[in-house]
Amino acid sequence: MSPPSGGLSKLFGGFGGGGGSHCVGLSIGSSAIKLVELKREKKGYKLLHFGMIQLPEDVIVNREVVNPVALVDSLKQLMAQLKLKTKNVCASLSGTSLIIKRMQVQAAKIKELQDQVFWEAEQYLPFDVSDVVMDFQTLSRSKDNQTDILLVAVKRSVLDSYMTCIEDAGLKPTIMDADFFALQNVFEANYPLQASESAAIVDIGSAAMKITVVNQGIPVFTKDSTLGGRNLTAEIQKHLGLSFADAETLKAGGGGGSTPQEVVEIMHLMGENYGMEIKRALDFYNASSVAPPVSCVLLAGGGSKVPNLSQEIESKIGLPTQMINPFNAISYDPAVFTQEYVQSIGPIAAVPIGLALRAGAP
Repeated sequence: MSPPSGGLSKLFGGFGGGGGSHCVGLSIGSSAIKLVELKREKKGYKLLHFGMIQLPEDVIVNREVVNPVALVDSLKQLMAQLKLKTKNVCASLSGTSLIIKRMQVQAAKIKELQDQVFWEAEQYLPFDVSDVVMDFQTLSRSKDNQTDILLVAVKRSVLDSYMTCIEDAGLKPTIMDADFFALQNVFEANYPLQASESAAIVDIGSAAMKITVVNQGIPVFTKDSTLGGRNLTAEIQKHLGLSFADAETLKAGGGGGSTPQEVVEIMHLMGENYGMEIKRALDFYNASSVAPPVSCVLLAGGGSKVPNLSQEIESKIGLPTQMINPFNAISYDPAVFTQEYVQSIGPIAAVPIGLALRAGAP
């Protein structure tokens, strides 16, 4: 569940969890808001609620809030649909305002570690250090005082804008996390992995593709790409002269009948583009990391639901590729949620489920 415990408890509410029995994960994406409530039980977690609402255009641009009024209104609408048992939520950030960096620092004493980390972190930050909120997690420490840490930094203005909107909607953001860590959480909860293996989780959202490689509970590699589901929609829209909404419907295979051959060809080309982007990231990881090579790829996010996309990507990268299933180990009431519904929301719900798991961590 996120990186091992320890470190600070300032940014993102620390790396621990909330520990409550009702756990809410809130994912605010570029095109939609997704909210999940899980209940922690003796044998694990159970799905209580899942809700999703599309955002008006240009509310979130480049993963920054540009229309807070519309975002708050959408959050309130989504909350009105769901009867949440708690107002405490774990939300997340992503994008260029968020920096995740694994570092090694030398500190003779643990109490000196924070100052040393923050002093060395300045060289990795593309922003003025006074405009940034930072936190770190200790991963390991050797006898010669060499400490392996995971640094997380975010622009203060971006963090504040998200937290303010969440609070204005009537929720309490007790933890602010990162999408990459949420993907790791949902993977670890549902998929056993040997220490000698690494896995890549790829979230294809509307405006971005997030790639994280996980090994032994640590995100050993992360990459945020601007290639997202909107790129495919825009290609369909351009070639067929359709509205954005109609292009989205065709992309999801809901055009009412067989998919036009031109759309099939566009999907194939974009599948190759997604595959190339993932392959480049994994090639860089293999060349620069001492962790084991990736043995499998799991796809998440709304953009991953394009028909046959997992097969397209698998053929391009040469690794077993499949859609992520957050419900391998998370139960649900079949009288409330049908199996078909749960299968359909699985990839979309991956990040908010990972956030809810973080909220429920002791």
